[in-house]
Amino acid sequence: MESAQIWKGRKSAFGATGRVADYICMDGTVPTGRLPEALRRTGEICASYGLRVANVFHAGDGNMHPLILYNVNDPAEAAKAEAAGADILAMCVEVGGCLTGEHGVGIEKRELMTRQFTPVEIEQQKRVRAVFDPDGRLNPAKVFPLGERAA
Repeated sequence: MESAQIWKGRKSAFGATGRVADYICMDGTVPTGRLPEALRRTGEICASYGLRVANVFHAGDGNMHPLILYNVNDPAEAAKAEAAGADILAMCVEVGGCLTGEHGVGIEKRELMTRQFTPVEIEQQKRVRAVFDPDGRLNPAKVFPLGERAA
């Protein structure tokens, strides 16, 4: 019974936050021992942009989903929210985590790949991808930084 209530609360967090403000949901992972620091720094990063944050996370595995609150109708505030998100993901890598825990890289995080991986590591990933997608047809322009086209 108690675990069902906990799950209901967690699953309701996104909807409840959406009633307060528009938000961008980020997805980064940090070592569990660094979670308190990462949460503090997430708040500081958002505050530095004049934004608020609601933190939703999996405490057991360090997967963070900060919800950066902003006004979707204000282009300047939307740009600040995106910049804050990039800073949060860079911080995740800095403290020993990674850019994503479960949502993948895609367009949002592709330019940050060089924060986590060396050029050699990115090239190795491209070669693995090319085995399954030799013509580069699956999700082109996603995952790898632009200018770093898959081989």
